[in-house]
Amino acid sequence: MDYKVLYRKYRPKTFSDLVGQDHIRELLLNSIISNRISHAYLFTGPRGTGKTSAAKIFAKTVNCEQNKDGIPCDKCVPCKSYNDTTDIIEIDAASNNGVDEIRELRDNVKILPTISKYKVYIVDEVHMLSSSAWNAFLKTLEEPPQHVIFILATTEIQKVPITVLSRCQRFDFQKISSDVIEERINSVAKQEKIKITSEAVAEIALLADGAMRDALSLLDQLSKLEVKIDLGVINEAYGILTNKELEALLTALNEGNVQNLVDFVAKIQKNGVDSAVLLTKLLDFLLLEAINSKMNKEKKYPNIKNIEDIIIELEKCYNRSNQYILLKSVLLKNIGCEEKTWEIPIKPEKEEKTEIKEKPKNISREIISQTETKDPNEELIRVRINNSYVDANLNLKKEFVDIWKKFGKKIIDNNDMKLMSLINDSVVEVVSPTNCILSTDFYSNSVLFNSLLQDIEEKLFQDFEYSIKLICLDKETWTNEKAEYMKNRKTKEYELIQEPELIIKNEVVNSAEDLFGDELIEVN
Repeated sequence: MDYKVLYRKYRPKTFSDLVGQDHIRELLLNSIISNRISHAYLFTGPRGTGKTSAAKIFAKTVNCEQNKDGIPCDKCVPCKSYNDTTDIIEIDAASNNGVDEIRELRDNVKILPTISKYKVYIVDEVHMLSSSAWNAFLKTLEEPPQHVIFILATTEIQKVPITVLSRCQRFDFQKISSDVIEERINSVAKQEKIKITSEAVAEIALLADGAMRDALSLLDQLSKLEVKIDLGVINEAYGILTNKELEALLTALNEGNVQNLVDFVAKIQKNGVDSAVLLTKLLDFLLLEAINSKMNKEKKYPNIKNIEDIIIELEKCYNRSNQYILLKSVLLKNIGCEEKTWEIPIKPEKEEKTEIKEKPKNISREIISQTETKDPNEELIRVRINNSYVDANLNLKKEFVDIWKKFGKKIIDNNDMKLMSLINDSVVEVVSPTNCILSTDFYSNSVLFNSLLQDIEEKLFQDFEYSIKLICLDKETWTNEKAEYMKNRKTKEYELIQEPELIIKNEVVNSAEDLFGDELIEVN
């Protein structure tokens, strides 16, 4: 196979070629020049930042018989036979992580090098060694023969035992800056005669996230298209999010333009942009805006209020299965000026004889809607909250928590996309013989959950023959309800109240669907 991928073809061969790790390069060079060689080194840092390359360069340079200022001569026997010598041993600890492999290594270190001054062991992904393997390795690592050097490399330093760390000289490799990566991409593209725009070079450097190997791999893959690489080509291949698109989205948010905001998010999603990428870039932009605000600098988006709260809400969207829906909810809730926030007005409560009905509950929330909307299930929610307190106890809760977990697992196994995230993102709070209160982080999720109560209760009964009436509250509402209950529980006697009729599809969900389409209900 004649073709060699770019990251291998352009792997650094000397310390002068090792870019982005200047502090490490100087330390290793000085140790070789001054002949102050340690018996064990530990290279740690993110993937693709030069750990293995530095180890190979060090192994070649330290064995060169005529190196000048730390530069291998490429003429002596050790240099010429570097790629074939048995004196440089590379070990993948991910596949050789057992105690037997380490015992074999321990026996082999006693054998003298054949043509070199040092026998160098480069152990990659060293954090994958088992506990017994580490124990077998410790003594050899601490006191190896004079002719042996160990270089351990890892991306997960926290998994390396402290007893190993104390026996090695540690070098922390950092993510390589975008400027350095761009310079390298331009150099390789020129040598390979790859046509690429400066904007595309900058985007590849951004996608590489500090890893030179990833950057060259992306360039290699895109070069196969045999067209000039620009942002359009990268977008088609990877679904990127350009700063121009993000600025248009934030402008819509700043101007309070609901339609443009929804259109931009839909376009970004249609282009295949990972929701985590959108979240990360949004957070970067909003954080910069928050910093400018704190430093009394001119804000680019002055109408976006409570930026710190938006940042916190967006951060909560990470690791959720319905990120795009939640992201839209957060943006629309905080769109434009503060006076453009929409609320569900509190439905006036009629005076009732029953004590529990005397005080309206705190269920008014900011929602995604362009018109004032009342939730017709408000009365049902209030009644089910009350009925959940009647004869509620801890044993019932423990029993139902177990059933709810099994129910969530069955929903996942059945690939029921409609209910999957709603069930698994909810937490059981109160359980009585007839009713249950659940909580969820986001108000939008509670609205969706309560619009599907009948479906959820029927599925629960079909799967586990467990009959119970559910209601779901967002965390803030639940916190208020819990505080109210704790204050009144010793003085108030809760009694069951007859329920009003459940309205399956309320106006809140309908108005949200008008903005988002059916995907709001078909939760992914």
